Amino acid sequence: MAHATELRGKRVALIGLGIESMALARFAAHEGATSLTATDNRSTEAVAANMAALADLPVPISMLAGGFQEAAWADADVIFVSPGITPGFEIRVPGIDEAAARGAIISNHTQLLFERCPAPIIGITGSSGKTTTTSIIGEMLHAQGGRRVLVGGNIGIPLINEIGALTAADVVALELSEVQLARVHTSPHVGAITNITPDHLDRYGTFERYIQAKRQIVRAMTPDDYAILNLENTPSRESAAFTHGQVLHFSSQRQVELGADVTGGDIWLRLPGRAPIRVCGADETPLLGLHNVENILVACIATGLMGVEPATMAGVIRSFRGVHDRLEFVREWHGVRFYDDSIATSPSRAMAGLRAFTTPILLVAGGKNKELPWDDFAKQIVRRVRAVTVMGVSSDFILTAIEAAQATIPPAEQQLRQVIRVTSIEEAVARLAATATTGDTVLLSPGCASHDMFTNYEERGRRFADAVRALPE
Repeated sequence: MAHATELRGKRVALIGLGIESMALARFAAHEGATSLTATDNRSTEAVAANMAALADLPVPISMLAGGFQEAAWADADVIFVSPGITPGFEIRVPGIDEAAARGAIISNHTQLLFERCPAPIIGITGSSGKTTTTSIIGEMLHAQGGRRVLVGGNIGIPLINEIGALTAADVVALELSEVQLARVHTSPHVGAITNITPDHLDRYGTFERYIQAKRQIVRAMTPDDYAILNLENTPSRESAAFTHGQVLHFSSQRQVELGADVTGGDIWLRLPGRAPIRVCGADETPLLGLHNVENILVACIATGLMGVEPATMAGVIRSFRGVHDRLEFVREWHGVRFYDDSIATSPSRAMAGLRAFTTPILLVAGGKNKELPWDDFAKQIVRRVRAVTVMGVSSDFILTAIEAAQATIPPAEQQLRQVIRVTSIEEAVARLAATATTGDTVLLSPGCASHDMFTNYEERGRRFADAVRALPE
């Protein structure tokens, strides 16, 4: 039976030449595509290294740089669109609708992977928790052993060129952002929505559009597939109405009928056709925060459906120490502990970071707001944080939100004593270190994107950690 996206003998176009498109170019060339044409909004010089890495392909690849050029896909049979391109970009770059109307297939790396992978796929999406959950799933699957396991998607490397050696007995775990799901009309065998909270409104315009983008992961499920949904998050929970898959829930607050929960301080797994079984104590994980317990619940359901034993899950829960830039411990300095939560690029993620601590908090916040409301986060800052530094292009917006929160919260409920505007993350570390005392926590949990001051959130986290480690003894 032919694959839904046939590449042999086809003219293939790639819109955007990032890491996934490079993997697709290599895969298409070896599948027998007759031509490869890429276009990118970056300059020829900016994409030169990527083009050089593809110089060994059996089919030469041509490049139209300096803007997305319709000539690249005008006669293409298959058009792969990079996930880095803003949804709705067709309005700005004409010709895609016309290409689809004449019969061209519009696809992306995720869709092709879903079509070609012989092994069952676990897909994880959500506003937060994706990377940690996917990483725990990978660790649990590896610890169980007995089959090949691939972990990728939004973490690691694109997997399209790695699946050739897989069989139906193996398993793939994918972290999937909403942009990677934008052109997907197939669902994974197991799909989870960890949570959906306001994010990327600068891209989607409305929260509802963002919710629908996340729900794409479960829309094409069959009754033989499984949708794992958050009972305590309304958009995730209500995604049950958009899937034909079997629905399992997770909750850190109450017992669920099918799925996983925390009951009596213990993690319980409740899978279809099996008796409920205790996995371990919820407090046995070294990870901070209730949100990480919820990530663990998702991992237990997903891997339990794949045959991982509860004892194996428990071993990983006790040993897994997290992922970089996610409430990552950096250093203890004169009794003050520093944590890097640079991944917190939205107020909701930053609030989860604050809730992970009971110690006094000194907060590093700011960057580029993604058109998200800060009212609730500002109130938490006023109630929970003793000092905050604010940096980045959205500083005025953030300072206004904090001032509004201070005006509405009774003085007796306010913990905030210092609001400090800074121009660099190094200055933020130095100022907070100077005011911190033994027992305090200094937390980088910005609530904003990083692109106004850094290449990405990883660079922001590294710069924070470097500044912390440079503090004199």
